[in-house]
Amino acid sequence: MSYYGLLPHFYCSKKADWYDLWLDVKQLLPGAIDCWCENIKLVYDAETSTFSNNKGVETRVPCYGDVCGIEYLDTSIKIGDSAYFHDVIEAFADKGYVRGETIVSAPYDFRYSAHSNKDDYVNATMSLAEELYERTGQKVLWVSHSMGGLWSHYILSKADQAWKDKYIEAWVPVAPAYGGTANEMKLFASGNNEGIPGVSGKTVREEQRSYESNFWLLPSLDLWDENEVLVKTPSRSYTSRDFADFFVDIGFPDGKLIYEAMKDEVYGLEEPGLPTYVRYGVGQETPASYEYEKAGDWDNGIKQTNEDGDGTVNRRGLEAGIAMKWGDTDHKAFDGEDHTSILKNKELIAELLELAKA
Repeated sequence: MSYYGLLPHFYCSKKADWYDLWLDVKQLLPGAIDCWCENIKLVYDAETSTFSNNKGVETRVPCYGDVCGIEYLDTSIKIGDSAYFHDVIEAFADKGYVRGETIVSAPYDFRYSAHSNKDDYVNATMSLAEELYERTGQKVLWVSHSMGGLWSHYILSKADQAWKDKYIEAWVPVAPAYGGTANEMKLFASGNNEGIPGVSGKTVREEQRSYESNFWLLPSLDLWDENEVLVKTPSRSYTSRDFADFFVDIGFPDGKLIYEAMKDEVYGLEEPGLPTYVRYGVGQETPASYEYEKAGDWDNGIKQTNEDGDGTVNRRGLEAGIAMKWGDTDHKAFDGEDHTSILKNKELIAELLELAKA
């Protein structure tokens, strides 16, 4: 990211050359996170129904076609949760695969959804798969994680069947978010501090609301019943059919406009149309609904009810392919794994190697 413009505190940098905006954990510390929120948030233009960077901010996605953008979240930290796809990539490298040549990746700007970013990213990613096929002479094993499952489903379910038959051997969505998550409701209403010590949900709420992708992650109407309450206050209950009213009532009227502009284009759980191996963690307490003690107070008195899932995505979302009766699809749950730990599971990695070998 590079930047030139206004910021919320005198100590925030007002001009910078390119640096990592996502992720540098030092920027998420109390105080510093205010500067980070101002830099990373998107700006919505209601007249044109478009999103853009904040004024003075320029961003780019590094490492497209290589793996340096997904191996670690924070490249200065090589351990723990920062080691994102590292274990998977390293296992393939040990078998003779080469980073950037026979193992490639298609990172994206996670703030946008397919509603805004589809043409460039879809075309580039399909071209990347074609290039890998031409380079190796073998079909591609397509692996995704989390929101990457949303993007992958969007691309693959809409791709021509002849293209999929020629270039793609199989798709492995790991911890896919294509069914949405109930915790998006709290994110929009109260903000989600993601467990960062000393940071309140209110601090990050505006930034999180600004992401077009968070609307893409709302609970799917195909998986949440029309009478199932997601948010309850003393004066009103909200189901998956009440998103528009919900956005207005939390004081975010642009949310209604954004949701209504997107809902007919990017939401859907169509069959992907190729061999699919869905792998995910279960046995984790995962938000299912929220109750607020006082109507209009979205910052205090929040009671959370949980259900099974991977701690982030509800089990029903992870198993959307079962509910939608997808063909040629195999589901496998890993008890005790959460949304990110699944990527380090040795059984899963061994299965990926076997699928690639096949």
